[in-house]
Amino acid sequence: MNEQQGESRQGEFDEIRILGLDAPDDQIEPGRSVFGSGSSGGELPHWSDPPVDVSGGTDLGDDPWSGLEDGPRWSDDVPDDHESQQPVGDEDAAAVFFDDGPLGSSSSVEFDPPLLPPDEPLSNPADEMTMVAAEEPVAPAPPGPVPPGTGRAAGSGRDMPMAVLTGVGLGALALVAFKIGTNATLALTTVLLVVAASEFFLAVRRAGYQPASLLGVTAVAALNLATYWRFEAAVPLVLALTVLFTMFWYLTGIDRQAPLLNASVTLLGVLYVGFLGSFVGLMLTDPNGIGMLLAAVLCTVGYDTGGLVVGRMAGRSPLSAVSPNKTMEGLIGGMATCFAVAVLVVGRITPFGQDPGDLSSAFVLGVVAALAAPLGDLCESMIKRDLGIKDMGSLLPGHGGLMDRFDALLFVLPATYFAARLMDLFAT
Repeated sequence: MNEQQGESRQGEFDEIRILGLDAPDDQIEPGRSVFGSGSSGGELPHWSDPPVDVSGGTDLGDDPWSGLEDGPRWSDDVPDDHESQQPVGDEDAAAVFFDDGPLGSSSSVEFDPPLLPPDEPLSNPADEMTMVAAEEPVAPAPPGPVPPGTGRAAGSGRDMPMAVLTGVGLGALALVAFKIGTNATLALTTVLLVVAASEFFLAVRRAGYQPASLLGVTAVAALNLATYWRFEAAVPLVLALTVLFTMFWYLTGIDRQAPLLNASVTLLGVLYVGFLGSFVGLMLTDPNGIGMLLAAVLCTVGYDTGGLVVGRMAGRSPLSAVSPNKTMEGLIGGMATCFAVAVLVVGRITPFGQDPGDLSSAFVLGVVAALAAPLGDLCESMIKRDLGIKDMGSLLPGHGGLMDRFDALLFVLPATYFAARLMDLFAT
């Protein structure tokens, strides 16, 4: 039995043929393998058989609808609780590429660069560089020497005849008040300080700030009147009340826009105009107070006049970027004129000229006023430049506003007061 099984297996192995080992036959005949023995009627390999259904299903036949249990089911026949076979969140791929609606983020059109019209020429790289260079901000050139005659006020466009006439009118008004007495001088200076403070608060409001203008103007008037009534002790009292009421102003919601910034602007106006101007009230507490005030006014007028004349005639070197119309020559001329007025004119007015032949007090006042006046002038120019304005107001024709005319005087007033205190010129 074993021998029969061996012969059977040997017969099976004899039927196995490795095609790669047979020598190929170059003679090609229809139905004949080039690797076989020449028999043309052999069986085809199993992979050449027609496909059959291996899933165990029924034969569909030629009609594709015959395999369906029922007829086609339309969307109207689907019950409401039927679960869709399409996964949630998937979208039809064809709808993405063949959507007739507006282009979305998935549209391929977004990735296509726009084409230039046929008649539009290509841009020149040199022209593009020129346009970029033109758009870049150009740094301002550093100030250099200017020709003579274009100094302190050459570019200001000031109407000189009107400016002189306005200055003479202000001087006459001040002399009348000085002649009447202390009360008239106090009233006039208080009104002028209120107007100057109003100009300041209006200017900063136009620049976008929201100061407590009514509170600030009231504090400015109170400072000048309180110092005349209660001397130096009134200054910290009024300033403390001003700070408290300013904080209360913004705390209660009267104006809640940027309270820190706007409260600071309000207090700046009170200190700049009110506190510096309140030295008028302190001077008027002395019997010779009108003489002190007149000395401060004369020194300031001397500085402004000398700076204007010398700057227009010989101004060459710009003084500062905050005030392009001022020159070093105008500054020196103004300081020299201020000193000369203090020695030659103020030295004859009580209290600085109360001792005949002694000009030491007038000399000290001339030095102090000559240093204080340009500081006041430049500080106001700095504020105006930061606000982007040329003048604080337009009340005085040819000058601008009161702040434009009294900017240097606001710094000369405390300088004159403390100079008189240091030299013991107060009678009380």
